[in-house]
Amino acid sequence: MRIVQMSDIHVGTSLFRPDLLEAAIEETNALRPDLVAIAGDLTTDGYRWEFEEAKGYLDRIECENVCVIMGNHDARSVGYRHFEDIFGMREWSRVVEVPEGEAKVVGLDSTKPDLDEGEVGREHYAWLDSEFRGWERGPKILVVHHHILAVPGTGRDVNNLRDAGDVMAILRELRVDMVLAGHRHVPWVWSISGVRIVHSGTVSCMRVRGTSPPTYNVIDLDEESVRVTLREPGGKEEPLASFARQAPSTSRFYPDIERYVRYDKLPFQP
Repeated sequence: MRIVQMSDIHVGTSLFRPDLLEAAIEETNALRPDLVAIAGDLTTDGYRWEFEEAKGYLDRIECENVCVIMGNHDARSVGYRHFEDIFGMREWSRVVEVPEGEAKVVGLDSTKPDLDEGEVGREHYAWLDSEFRGWERGPKILVVHHHILAVPGTGRDVNNLRDAGDVMAILRELRVDMVLAGHRHVPWVWSISGVRIVHSGTVSCMRVRGTSPPTYNVIDLDEESVRVTLREPGGKEEPLASFARQAPSTSRFYPDIERYVRYDKLPFQP
């Protein structure tokens, strides 16, 4: 299975570079991925024209499975209304056919209107469980904008996922293979408790941190291994991470998750 992971496009800022996004899209089409995951922040201020311009670019991607979620900038100015009109549901689940079988891909909106920090929220925990538990036909992949674990080289961490502990416990419980995230504009990979968290940098914006240029990720996984390659649009590429397809299972955790995390029901559920 091949995945192209992009995030933090940021149409609308003077630092947006159309040439970089166009190069990334051209390269993506040449790579012929099974899945393209756009991990949020399509816009800068959540204005409708920004979403429309972003969609004009993303419509050029030739992959059948282009999955898009919201970022915190997209939730500004009541931008979630425009996202829903232009891109559809803010949260979704789909099955993607891959050479090795089928992958379950879940997209989750972690944003809150006009806030930089994010939250999955207790109301989503049962839904995540229902989508991933028992899935055995291929990889389990979650796409979420906010970072679950702090990313090095990004300065002070003040706007992470506010319920990160509960979410990590659920992902470990469900044995989710991979989380694709963005938000911090720095590419990085964590592997913890069997969960691989892959962060992508900004693909087309010069709002970069430190020495990290605009980049996107190419992820190749098969039955034996996973390889993450860092690519600069129109430029060089380098390895970002590699690990075994199956996470080590030498550790064992005894307490039931119910001791720590409760799955709330929505108010209208019986």
